[in-house]
Amino acid sequence: MLIEETVINLPDPGVFEKETLRFLSDFNFSGLIPSLDHIAAVSRYFSRLPYENISKIIKREQRGGELLFRLPDELTEDHFAWHLGGTCFSLTYFLTGIYTILGYEVKPLICQLNWGKNNHSAIRINFAGRHFLVDPGYMIFTPLPMTEETVHAHLSAETGLQLRFLEESESYALYTFRQGQSVRRYRFVDEVIPLSEFAQFWSDSFNQPGMDNLTLTQVRGDEMLFIQGDFVKITRPDQIQKIRQMDLAEKLIKERFSIPLEKLEEARFLLQQR
Repeated sequence: MLIEETVINLPDPGVFEKETLRFLSDFNFSGLIPSLDHIAAVSRYFSRLPYENISKIIKREQRGGELLFRLPDELTEDHFAWHLGGTCFSLTYFLTGIYTILGYEVKPLICQLNWGKNNHSAIRINFAGRHFLVDPGYMIFTPLPMTEETVHAHLSAETGLQLRFLEESESYALYTFRQGQSVRRYRFVDEVIPLSEFAQFWSDSFNQPGMDNLTLTQVRGDEMLFIQGDFVKITRPDQIQKIRQMDLAEKLIKERFSIPLEKLEEARFLLQQR
């Protein structure tokens, strides 16, 4: 089944004020003013929306005549009903709207993962005359400044993130590092794109290789949990565990993500049919 490529004129994400206020109803604003700490607190709160493509797989196959994208109204409904979240484009779009409503100057970015082009999205925030990166899809909740100097964000003494400026291409590259070894995750140019282009890349993402299997990611404290099919990867500052076991994957989805088994089975069935 092929997804038709139709450019949709997305509304400004800042129009979803009702959904934003509902989602932030338990957010504690006391003592926080517009600041980098406030930006980080909002993104950490937003992280209760998990990265998962279960909802995207279901929407792709059963949308009928409905809008292909899961906009903030649908995303919040699915979260409160089923503990679902979204993938990078839907999460970026919603969080961009939240920051806009809170008064920040913010735009979506289009990134290039190592295996393709225009296949990831993140957020650029303009604060105090500087640009910062936040990425709900890649679990970057603390704003990283975009400078010509390499920026390090340590998760432990030997692990963390690097944001490097590549002078030859005038772009930025995000790396993860562990015990002296670094791996590039994606690259992007700090430029604003029209929402119509963002919509096209979002539409294209429904046919990316990552949609061939169930994928979920969650961060708790200094631990990251990654699940894809029957593969489970648990990353901590001091160790990485890799386990291939379907029973464990289902157990963690139920216990850590609280996504009902019926949604999991529905997405699996649709993948098998495809």
